[in-house]
Amino acid sequence: MALELTDHIMAYHGQLPEELYQRVKKHFTDQEIIALFWQIGSKNAANWFLIAMQIEQEKK
Repeated sequence: MALELTDHIMAYHGQLPEELYQRVKKHFTDQEIIALFWQIGSKNAANWFLIAMQIEQEKK
């Protein structure tokens, strides 16, 4: 469910259909949903920043 949510948020810039949101609510508490959105958004923002600054990730 978390991966489906992430895929949809990334593909549709955070727009969630009511049906998907209701399914998410069946699996996660409100606090967990907030944490998921925060993690998805912050990782996405960091990626945009790195791309804009032309910073490549170090290879391990």
